[in-house]
Amino acid sequence: MRSAVGLRHLRAFVAVARDASFSRAAEKLLLSQSALTVTVRQFEDHLGVTLFDRTTRRVALTAQGEGLLPAAEQIIHDFDQTLAGVRMAAAQSRGRVAIAVVPSVATRMMPAIVRAFHDSHPDIRITLRDDNGRGVHRQVLERDSAFGICNIWRDSPELEFTPLVSDRFGLVCRRDDPLAVGEGPLSLAQVDQKRLFVMASDTGIYTALQDCPEFVAHCPTPAGEVLVMVTMIEMVRAGLGVTLLPALARPASVETDLVFRPIKDPVIRRQLHLIRRSKETLSPAARRVWDYIRSAVPREVDD
Repeated sequence: MRSAVGLRHLRAFVAVARDASFSRAAEKLLLSQSALTVTVRQFEDHLGVTLFDRTTRRVALTAQGEGLLPAAEQIIHDFDQTLAGVRMAAAQSRGRVAIAVVPSVATRMMPAIVRAFHDSHPDIRITLRDDNGRGVHRQVLERDSAFGICNIWRDSPELEFTPLVSDRFGLVCRRDDPLAVGEGPLSLAQVDQKRLFVMASDTGIYTALQDCPEFVAHCPTPAGEVLVMVTMIEMVRAGLGVTLLPALARPASVETDLVFRPIKDPVIRRQLHLIRRSKETLSPAARRVWDYIRSAVPREVDD
């Protein structure tokens, strides 16, 4: 009698396929090699096909195994994501809400909002999970967070975007930099692309700049890209160059050794959105946090 196929059979098959090794797969699954071998053989017996060609030197997928692998990976992915969604919903029902936010929102906007919200809603606890633009989208898609705050890093039919606030880009430079002299906005034409460092392509700041045709035309090849905001600020502070950041991302040190001057000709803005999965209802706790943020945040920030 054939044993019933379960998720453990799929996980065993996928692990061996990915590592091309029973021993390495067994280590990752915390199984003995013999137990893993038995599980894979049970799976093959149930299907009536051979999934792996085994020799003393290598383990390779058969044609049947190659055909099955994408479906097996998708089943495991969907199952794991469903469990993650259930866990997140359970946490939210207990009054805990995780929000994925880009670093500039986490540091400049959310502390005051979280404090005020907790004062009026002591039964709900907010957890902030800061990430770059790509990461915020991923957290919401994979249900690691109830919703997110970011600009549209990449359009997705699985996500719903609700405009929240827009902030204006400005130049960040040292206080002794020639571009720091004077008051008021700077023209984009005054910024030398050979001195300009921009945030990396995984970030929403990069996407916002690339959405501006005038910026792309003026700065097709900036001096370099930086993934982490702290690194960018330290590079500017060290005098290696200048950068363009939205107003909410301006560092606290602009009050001391750095200067933030808005950009004009053109005015470049970043539109931040509340992001959630399409056609999914937020938990009551998450909806209260969502509504509070919408009511507490101004529509525009310029400095």
